[in-house]
Amino acid sequence: MTKIRLYIPKIILTFLLVFLCIGTELSFLIQHNFLTYKAFETVANQQALDEKAYSALESYFKSRANSTGIPPEVYLDAITQEDMKQGIHSSISSAYGYLYQNVTFGSGYDADPPVPLIMDFTELEVSITEFFNQYADENGYEKDEVFQQKVQSAIDEAETKILYTADVFRFGTIYEHGWLAKLRKFLDIFRKLMTVLCIASAVILLCLILCCKGRFSELLYWLGLIGVISGLLISVPCLYLLRTDYFSAFVVKDLQIYSAVTGYLQYITKQTGIAFAIIGAAGIIFLILFPLIQKISHTNQTTAE
Repeated sequence: MTKIRLYIPKIILTFLLVFLCIGTELSFLIQHNFLTYKAFETVANQQALDEKAYSALESYFKSRANSTGIPPEVYLDAITQEDMKQGIHSSISSAYGYLYQNVTFGSGYDADPPVPLIMDFTELEVSITEFFNQYADENGYEKDEVFQQKVQSAIDEAETKILYTADVFRFGTIYEHGWLAKLRKFLDIFRKLMTVLCIASAVILLCLILCCKGRFSELLYWLGLIGVISGLLISVPCLYLLRTDYFSAFVVKDLQIYSAVTGYLQYITKQTGIAFAIIGAAGIIFLILFPLIQKISHTNQTTAE
């Protein structure tokens, strides 16, 4: 009974450290991995979002050709897949700058890469203007103020559609609904929360060390349990989500948005699974070392006697 009582404080401390370990690691991943420029850039490259966005743009302008009378080549010859790639990366840059550098969304920021949200539509504007001028010359239309308004309207509509298509992660929509501003405030609180979690983990770990009374092998045992339990609790569900391709069941109309959303969810699930698998592996190593070090300590103690 006495031995059981001695184990109770260690079990409680281990239980607390499991959840503190999970909370601290997830806090670190969210702040330094999930909400970084590199994370979204990686997803954009892995999912070939520039190719899918450009394909969506092609389909849109081709479907509109009959109703507008403007051939799709007027737009597509002026906007390339590389332009869409730059637009996608610039939307990520602008959102990242807004979250971490307190700049106005869409204004650009002094960071790497320093790309503003606005794309270069110089060639597009020239192409559309030339088409309207040629059409007016061939059909004898007067290039009055109404004509110029129609030209500008066509340009504005095309630019708006291209920017919307390039914003594959829908940062613009998130910003317009005020969610990006809330996320920025949350990140400030999140940094403080992460500090609290680290301090709490350190204090409870110190208590566990004191409970072990300097027995290093016993400390390894409890640390091993913490690593294995916390690793399994998170890495197993992550593995299930990835193996069953769970996120593919999501329904999103636009392919580039579907790929961006599911690709990002798969990315954070994979990164989380890997991180906690490493923690679990470290726990297994500690548990393997526990009896070895205990045996060595016992042998040294016997020899000394």
